[in-house]
Order: sequence, then C-alpha cells, then structure tokens
Amino acid sequence: MPHKKGKIMVDLMIDFQTFGQDQFTCPIINCSLFAFEWDRFKVDPYSFEEIVKNSTTFKVSVKDQVVNHGYSIEESTVNFWEKQTPELRALIKPKKDDLSLSDFCKKINTFLSNSEKIDYWWSRNNTFDGVILLNAFKKAGNKNLMGEYLNTWKVRDIATHLDTKLDFRQQNRFIPVKDTEYWESAFQEHNSKHELAADLMRMQTMFMLEHDMEMLLK
Repeated sequence: MPHKKGKIMVDLMIDFQTFGQDQFTCPIINCSLFAFEWDRFKVDPYSFEEIVKNSTTFKVSVKDQVVNHGYSIEESTVNFWEKQTPELRALIKPKKDDLSLSDFCKKINTFLSNSEKIDYWWSRNNTFDGVILLNAFKKAGNKNLMGEYLNTWKVRDIATHLDTKLDFRQQNRFIPVKDTEYWESAFQEHNSKHELAADLMRMQTMFMLEHDMEMLLK
C-alpha cells in the first residue's frame, strides 16, 4: 500500500452484521470500526486482542429501522441467527440503548470527526458494507455528512486485496497467526469486532510476509 511521503496514513476498517442480505433494505444489527496505521505492521504489529479491545461498535435499533425507515427483516437470516451460539445471540439481542438510525449516523459522524483524517476505508465486500453505510446516511437525511470523511473513491475491498496477494489460488479467509489452536478458541465468526480484527490481521500477515518479517505466533 503506497503511502504519502512524510505522512502517517490512517485507514479505517468497518464490518456490519445485519438481518438480511439485501444491502438496501436489511436492518443493521451492529457496526464495528477500527482505525489503523499501515506503518505499525513493520514496527509494532497489531494483535488480535488489541484490535478487538479498541474497536468501536455501535448497536442499532432494528425496530426503528423497520418502522421508520422501510427496512425489512429476512426470515432466512433470522433462522441463521437462531442457530448461533448463546454468546453470539446475546450480541444481537435488542437492548434499551440501541441507537436509532439517525443517532447511529450521528455517532459515526462524531467518531470520524474525532479521528485522524481517513485516507482509505476498507470492508470485506464494498457492494455490501459500504453500500449499507451510505444507504443509512441517506435514509437518515445525512447523506452529505459521510462524504466529508469517507470519500466514495477511497473505499477499498479487503477480499480483493487479499486475493491479488494470493494470486486468487488460496482462501482469503485464512488463519492469520501461527497458533491455530489459539485462533480457533479466540475467534468468533459473525462477531463484527472479531470479523474486523481477523481481516486486519490477514492484511497485516500478508504485509509481513512480503517484507520478510516473521509471522505472528498469535
């Protein structure tokens, strides 16, 4: 990833969990965000625990999205979540302090305004997560706010980035640490903090291998 000379570049990674697969109508369950510096990959690599601990998650009211903004829950996705572990289901359970869609957008805006200027923003599938975020701002009547911080021409796709590094011949959801037993016990699939952390660790691992650095044990 080329960086501007003399400037520390800060990128943002996002991950959504939803009640559907239609990016224009699926209610948001939560959204996790983490700002990171590529330069740290060389001198102070991120750990899985650090990313999970320091990422920010906003939980959004599904009821508000359905009643007030025209979102619709997909039954197949409800069935999917019902089959998950009690720990994971607890993360998606409605709570009194769930954010309205409008308040969610305000929280995102505040998060970005208080952060370093974002150079690029990343998600695993730009036709999903990125569209969901843009659509949320439009439905909340704040479509111009996101453009102040997350330019659409600076969105990047994690899967494509990893696929090109792997020559499209290997699984881009690979375990990004040497200690596979640790990873299998620590990583929780469909947890937005964990999914975000996993992809950042994968990008970091590819960077380290390309620069002849030792891959993290865990």
